[in-house]
Amino acid sequence: MPSLSNRFALRMSPRPAPRKRPITVMRHVEPLGPRVDIPVRDPSPDWEEAQALLARGQHLARQDAWEDLAPEICEADRNQTMTCGLTSVAALLSQGARSDAVRAGHAAAGKGEVGTARAILATLELNLEDSPECPAIAHTVAMAHIEVARAWAGSSRADQLSPPRRDAYEWHMQTAASFVDRFDPFETHSALWAEVRCEVLAIDPKPGQRLADDYEDLIDLGPENPDYLRAFGRDLLPGRFGNREVLDREARRTAVRTADVWGMGAYSWIMIGAIENDPTALRWVDAELFAEGLHDILARHPGQHMVNRLAAFCGLTASSVTIPGTSEARISNCFNWIAQDHLYEIHPAVWATAPAPGLQDRDVAGSREDVIKRGRTRATSALAEHFAALLNNGRRLVFTPDGLQMPRMA
Repeated sequence: MPSLSNRFALRMSPRPAPRKRPITVMRHVEPLGPRVDIPVRDPSPDWEEAQALLARGQHLARQDAWEDLAPEICEADRNQTMTCGLTSVAALLSQGARSDAVRAGHAAAGKGEVGTARAILATLELNLEDSPECPAIAHTVAMAHIEVARAWAGSSRADQLSPPRRDAYEWHMQTAASFVDRFDPFETHSALWAEVRCEVLAIDPKPGQRLADDYEDLIDLGPENPDYLRAFGRDLLPGRFGNREVLDREARRTAVRTADVWGMGAYSWIMIGAIENDPTALRWVDAELFAEGLHDILARHPGQHMVNRLAAFCGLTASSVTIPGTSEARISNCFNWIAQDHLYEIHPAVWATAPAPGLQDRDVAGSREDVIKRGRTRATSALAEHFAALLNNGRRLVFTPDGLQMPRMA
């Protein structure tokens, strides 16, 4: 493996010209408007696949068909199978399987009904009676407790909660933590259980001492999953279990460890996870290394789902009024080359769920039509704002698989 200094020296190397991309057949596409001409793909393949897996997990759990569902989860976890959008198939099946219980648990937490929330998850836990050593069922139960615990906490830290809510939060987290020692992530080759270990760090007396090791295990078991890297960035924040210096060090170290998978992309993913949860982390980023990481990610995953994810981050999440020449401006301006060289269709669900400055809730409320409208509006606004000078000069923006074209309005 190249040395740390040699790897970072590569960040100033010139980038090859973008390759011509094949035209893909799209369904349900329409241009955003006469001045910004870019197809909207709905449903996108990644969204369709993820929704189908969630629905399958929910259906099989409702049918009490764990004899079918549990082996599917275990096999997908063992093989680290991912969707075309790089989401864990096992995690989606498990999420679907617990979705009814979690939804009901959230409703109980919203009403302050401690006993009801516990009873709901106790019903889910009954599925373990016949298969107490099944890692898939146990994972579904453990993650349900973690998600309901978060409902009790809301946006507050545990030490800021009222005593009843804090007790409820801690009870659910402790219950989830009680499952952890049953399953060794490496013996079962399970990134799902390595992830649970990271998720219960919040109730560890000294989480900072375990943070790097636990996430190293998780990333070793699922190195191609960007969600794990983003979660690491979140937990490295000062408001969680790290600090600015640890965030920078671990982002660089992880980038070197995973260079065969991501190039310098892991640095960018970790920083994206931090910035999504705390926009002030923008000021701490090595902008040139971050930009190199984005290039490396797109070189390995050039599909439009990934392009939309990174475009939405740079054009929406990281967009703000910045001073030219600063690292914040450098990162935000990555939107320029991503849009010009790589973007040729909008995946509205990606834009609809991307964190936006000043907005904490990433959940998409409303109908599917609401999601499409929200995503279209966000994408159009980001493109129009970034290319305002061209639009004001009488140009149109026409996004094609060969790159951005800017003809004059007729």
